[in-house]
Amino acid sequence: PETLRRRATDNAATVRDRLKANPWISDATILKLYPGQLQIDIVERTAFALWQQDGRLSVISEDGTVLEPYVSRRFVNLPLVVGKGADVRARDFLALLDRYPQVRIVTKAAILVGERRWNLRLKDGLDIRLPENDIGNALAMLSKLDKEDRLFSRDIVAVDMRLPDRLTVQLSEDAAKAREELFKDKKTKKKPGDAA
Repeated sequence: PETLRRRATDNAATVRDRLKANPWISDATILKLYPGQLQIDIVERTAFALWQQDGRLSVISEDGTVLEPYVSRRFVNLPLVVGKGADVRARDFLALLDRYPQVRIVTKAAILVGERRWNLRLKDGLDIRLPENDIGNALAMLSKLDKEDRLFSRDIVAVDMRLPDRLTVQLSEDAAKAREELFKDKKTKKKPGDAA
């Protein structure tokens, strides 16, 4: 009887280990019910985001566990995070981003740069370089600038917020040429009374 009890416990532990080897299963509890039955309770992971690193796209859970390679279109609406370390830092960053729906709704991807700070790639291709610290204030400022000045609708390709005392905007090539032409016109027109 002792040998049979030990063998049943070993079998339950083996079944538990085999279940937990599946990345979709977070935890499993196996109870041996006599005679010859097992009660199995599992805790499943859910798909949380898509993670891209080294050209590979994977479905990950909230804790960063890779659940499977991305092959099924059923996960196409998950948020996309990119870069080394983004898998384990996605939950906290995306929770913060959710507090700023004005920014979140237009975000295509969150890119972790150097495992220390985030960039946002918006759906229209605009890149936003966030600071390493005080990300919440930067996101609040972005949201405010878009509400008040329609920042995301402007003819720009990048917004750099990495320096704490300034925001730098990079114009698109067309906008930069138009701005340059405007200044050329202003320089060539002389005001009355200007010295010759």
